Amino acid sequence: MNLRKFAHFLAVVENRSFRKASEAVHLSQPALSRSLKSLEDELGIPLLDRAYGRIVPTAYSKPIVDHIRRMTAEARALEESVRRIKGLEEGEIGIGFGPFAAVTALGPVMRDMVSRYPKLRVRIEIANSGLLLELLKQDRLDLVVGDSRYQTELENVAIIKLPKQLIAVVASRDNELARRPGRLSLADLKDRSTGSPTLPGELLQMIRGQGLAEFPTVTCDDMRVLLELAENTQLIALVPQLVVDDLGDRDALVALRMPMPFDRYAHPCIMHTKGRTLGPAGNLLIELVSERFGAVRAKGRLG
Repeated sequence: MNLRKFAHFLAVVENRSFRKASEAVHLSQPALSRSLKSLEDELGIPLLDRAYGRIVPTAYSKPIVDHIRRMTAEARALEESVRRIKGLEEGEIGIGFGPFAAVTALGPVMRDMVSRYPKLRVRIEIANSGLLLELLKQDRLDLVVGDSRYQTELENVAIIKLPKQLIAVVASRDNELARRPGRLSLADLKDRSTGSPTLPGELLQMIRGQGLAEFPTVTCDDMRVLLELAENTQLIALVPQLVVDDLGDRDALVALRMPMPFDRYAHPCIMHTKGRTLGPAGNLLIELVSERFGAVRAKGRLG
C-alpha cells in the first residue's frame, strides 16, 4: 500500500477541498481523485462523501485518519532522527583502543569528538588488540585502534594502516644495565625484572626463543604504570618510544642499546569489519585518529 495515497487522503480531510489539497500535495485535481479512488478500492471502504459541494469523511474514515496522523508524525520523527545522526547530534559508537593507542591518541581524539558533538554517545574499551578484535568480531565494537599483528585471521577485517612506531627498551639511569658500556644483548635481561604490554604471540615466541623463558615478568597494558615502574625500580620495560617521549621522565630513563630478534616497530592501525557501514561517527573517528598519528609523525617521532 502506497503511503503517498494516505498523505493525499489526509490532505483532503484537513483542507476539506480538492483544490486546496491538490495544491498542498502538488498534484492535479484529477490525479488526486484517482489516488483517492485507488485507496478506497484497496481498502474496500468509502472514505469521503461528496454532497452539496462539501467533502465529508465517512464513518469509516475517523480511525484511518487517526492512524495516518500517527504514521505521519512517526515518519517526520524518523526523518529528524536521521538528520541528527548524519549531523552527529545523536547516535552511538563503540571504540576499542589498544594500550599504545589509548595513551597517545585517545585523549586528544575524545577531546575533539566531545567538544564538537557533545550528544554523541561513545563507549570505549581499552585492552590489548587481541581482546579488542574478539569484541569486534562479536559486533560489540565498531572500530578498533590497535596492532593487527595480534591475530592472523583477519580476512573479515578491514585495516587502515597508520605510521609505524619504534619500540624502545628503557630502564632507570641507576639500573646496572644502563651503566654498562657498549651494546647489550637480550641475554643480559635473563633473570631480571622485565615489563611490557600484552605482546603478539609471535613476538613473545621470538623473545623467549632467545633464552628469556620468563619474559616478561610484568605484563601491563597501562603504559603509565610500566614507565613508573621503570623509573622507580629495576624493571626494564619494552614500550613504544613515543610513550617514553610523551610520558617518561627523560632525566630518569634511558633507552638501552640492545638488538632485537624481531621488527622493532609496532604497527598501529584502525580496524573495522569488512562490509559494515561505519556511519558518520565511525568516519569521524578514522579522520581524527589518522590526523593524530599524522601530526605525531610530522614532529619526527615516528620511524
